[in-house]
Amino acid sequence: MTGMNEKSDRTAEELQAEVDELTKALEAAKAALAEKTAAPGEEARSAFETAEEIGERMQESLADLQQRIDRNPVPSALIALAIGFLLGRVFSR
Repeated sequence: MTGMNEKSDRTAEELQAEVDELTKALEAAKAALAEKTAAPGEEARSAFETAEEIGERMQESLADLQQRIDRNPVPSALIALAIGFLLGRVFSR
């Protein structure tokens, strides 16, 4: 019977080794899946933050431009007139 007990002990050890290997493989697959599913969310969040930053910069630039126009209304009107004239010439051809 000792031969049978040793054989079953080896089999139990082999099964435990296989279970350990499968557990490690499942943990690695779980980590890889978590990385792949987290990445799009992080990319979307990063893109949203970038869009917010761009929007804030545009608002600041527009506010600065408005202040410049308010301080210098005549030169601003002449510049706008010149730009309009040039655009009209370019697009009329």
